[in-house]
Amino acid sequence: MNRLDVLLGRISIVLLRPKYPENIGSAARVAYNMGVGQLLVVGSPLTPQAMEQALKTATHAAAHLVEALRYCDHLALAVSNFALVVGSTARLGRQRMPMAGPAQLAELILPTLVTGPVALLFGPEDKGLSNQDLAFCGLVVTIPTAAQFASLNLAQAVMILCYELHQGLSRMDGRAEQGLYRPRTASQRELASMIESVTLALQVLDRSSGQKLAETRLRHLRQAMNRCALSARETKILKDACRQVVRALDGKEE
Repeated sequence: MNRLDVLLGRISIVLLRPKYPENIGSAARVAYNMGVGQLLVVGSPLTPQAMEQALKTATHAAAHLVEALRYCDHLALAVSNFALVVGSTARLGRQRMPMAGPAQLAELILPTLVTGPVALLFGPEDKGLSNQDLAFCGLVVTIPTAAQFASLNLAQAVMILCYELHQGLSRMDGRAEQGLYRPRTASQRELASMIESVTLALQVLDRSSGQKLAETRLRHLRQAMNRCALSARETKILKDACRQVVRALDGKEE
């Protein structure tokens, strides 16, 4: 197990009295997507029917997290073993001032996460976390939204914070770019060859343009191509397209 997996495995999602089992299942799926270790519910254990609903939204991939749910009767007991509790809230105010945004979260919790477990605390869907609930939190985070509607679906909020943690910890661990396809950027030689084909196509399309105007157009075009950082494949496609234009127009003139 690598260091990133170890760190993510020390993070737990704590759902305070969730109202809908489907959200529990969706949160489990998100946690599994992002490598987060476990889920804990503050409230009564799921009934067989509610468990079935939660498993359905978790899908078979994250079913094990739902089946392994931990339950606590009280929030104080649920968070007692965590080194840090991060509360998520949408409501702002004098006593609810957020201390961080999602993008800052990984950097802020890393010193604690290296030595102990961290909980992400989410309140009930209808009310969120109260001031009393937030008193258990050492860090409060809010997800910026449009001003007219700040409330997010519970599973969506879990997804955003888990994603930001995964990305942030990955960057700090040097793994953010692993597994992402990056096409080879065209070399200056390949760009020059493409520009030659563009030049010929422009000459055929507009034989009346003067030499100075043509050079100006090509200079701007070359600058634009360099800013775009075209891939080798894109460069070849444009080059071939220009050649086809030239062949088509030369054929008509003949």
